[in-house]
Amino acid sequence: MKKTKRALAVLLAGLLTLSLGGCSNDKESGGGGNSPESTPGGANTVEGQVNSEEFQKNFHQQTEKLSFLATDQGYYFSYSGLYFIDPETQKATMVCGKPDCNHLDDAICNARIHADYLLKGGDRIYFVGYSNDPKEVSSVRLDATGRETVQELKFNEFSNSQSSYGEAIYHRGYVYYVSDDILYRVKLGGDKDSAEEIWSPANAGSSQSHGNLVDFNPNAIQYKLWADGDSLYFMANVQTAEGTYKDVLFQCGLDGGDVQQVWVTPNKEEVGEWEETGVSVSQWYVTGGFLYFYLSGGDMWKTELSSGKTEKLADTHEKTQYGTAVFSDEAMCLLNDVPKTSADSEEVNLDSALRHYGGDTIYIYNLDGALIKEIPLTAVQADLGDLYSIDMLCCDGTDVYFDATQWTYGTNEYGWHSGNTGTEILYRANFETGEVYPVIVNPIPGKV
Repeated sequence: MKKTKRALAVLLAGLLTLSLGGCSNDKESGGGGNSPESTPGGANTVEGQVNSEEFQKNFHQQTEKLSFLATDQGYYFSYSGLYFIDPETQKATMVCGKPDCNHLDDAICNARIHADYLLKGGDRIYFVGYSNDPKEVSSVRLDATGRETVQELKFNEFSNSQSSYGEAIYHRGYVYYVSDDILYRVKLGGDKDSAEEIWSPANAGSSQSHGNLVDFNPNAIQYKLWADGDSLYFMANVQTAEGTYKDVLFQCGLDGGDVQQVWVTPNKEEVGEWEETGVSVSQWYVTGGFLYFYLSGGDMWKTELSSGKTEKLADTHEKTQYGTAVFSDEAMCLLNDVPKTSADSEEVNLDSALRHYGGDTIYIYNLDGALIKEIPLTAVQADLGDLYSIDMLCCDGTDVYFDATQWTYGTNEYGWHSGNTGTEILYRANFETGEVYPVIVNPIPGKV
């Protein structure tokens, strides 16, 4: 489990005991969030702002598969429970609505859904749960009531295990998902036997157009799924004719037809070299027929997928030695991030190879590469002091969301590092005002 997802698990697990309100035993009772100002479907509803049939690209950028979902009512967020972020107050509450609930019992609490991915908005939320075997798509109403199983997902019949189940996305009536390195699509609510195989490593030698590809990397077949308009995209690690392995972006129709290679990780001579290992594509985003990508420690680029023409958008290497980025259809957001070694501080977990400072500035660019805002994170420093890490999560509209963590490491009577305490905060930063707001504040208790 990667650091961001692990950290957010701690944050939201803590919120299970801190959420307002509580529960009865009636699963159908309750009306949404636990405070009147945060009730899904309440006074803050803005109709028609979200097309729930389209893939929500900006929430699927990180490999941690953060379960953000935009609806007309506001944002939903899932990790060990379903939370609602009110669009006006920016307060996050657990979507339960039952009196006297501690939000810890799966059999009682409405909000206790275990979701890898939130798939769809509209009048219901669909999710793929990680606690079921075989995997299933389930749904709930916007107030988390009316939970039901929608469908079971098909898996490779020759597999001995379903543990290799991978990412799932929803786009225009279909669920696209990966299992045992095979890419499937199935109509939402459809029978599992109706699932269609779109792609597998065995297709690498087929008559379809694959450029100079030879074979998939057997040790690194990692798909990342994407959809934009009438096209489906997936990224995989593939061996080229030169013998090297590179991340390759494929494009096809929504039914899987006409699979084509449209982009491959650039060579060092094309984009410059900034570290011994060469080119490292940190984050990427597809919209309007263009691939936008950030080279960690390097620059922001875009490629026109129809022509393959690539151009640099911004000299972001001037801002940071390392960095992370998130994108939307209007903006590119870069956090400068310079890691420190454990020798830089005595207050560091000695089991960790790196201590991440997390950066002190977020830079906002438009999609033409013009710098439109610098957001200093002085408020985060004031809240948390000496940071362990800041993790960029996603951006939407005029806001970028990130997670900040502070850890303090103590010692026992023998001088050994025996426990830690800390604080974790989910923040949003506004592009227009430059203000930074805490959304969720979670004290992390000490442990031994």
